[in-house]
Amino acid sequence: MALVYGIVSELGPWACPLTLAENYFEARAGIAPYQGPFLLHYLDAIVYPNLSPTLLTVCGVAVCAANLIVYAWRFRWAKT
Repeated sequence: MALVYGIVSELGPWACPLTLAENYFEARAGIAPYQGPFLLHYLDAIVYPNLSPTLLTVCGVAVCAANLIVYAWRFRWAKT
């Protein structure tokens, strides 16, 4: 049933009932409710942190290098 609701809510113009409730209670508390999707509002900073491009590049290269080291180590152990 949750799968059907998820599909219908994504395909239709309807908002999530929890979002409607959250906006209602925020308005009653005097807080301006946010506009837009949940993911953009709450998870945008986690998925796209405000970091410098240099730091992101260094981290990406470090992850790739670590991955290559693990693969090389496993390949070496498989040969022996």
